Amino acid sequence: MKPIKLTMRAFGPYKKEETIDFSKLHDNRLFVISGATGAGKTTIFDGICFALYGLGSGSDRKEVKDAS
Repeated sequence: MKPIKLTMRAFGPYKKEETIDFSKLHDNRLFVISGATGAGKTTIFDGICFALYGLGSGSDRKEVKDAS
């Protein structure tokens, strides 16, 4: 499966409407999603998961405590 377009609004750090057009990648099979901590990189994947399954990965990510 190949995503074509993702539009998010009021989802994670995306307060206003944000659209990611994956079709602009053309036939490139590899791409990078980069940005500063808290910029919304994981939210892009959460948006795709939410569109497909109705859940993001937020419940899988727990607060990590230092074991030392």
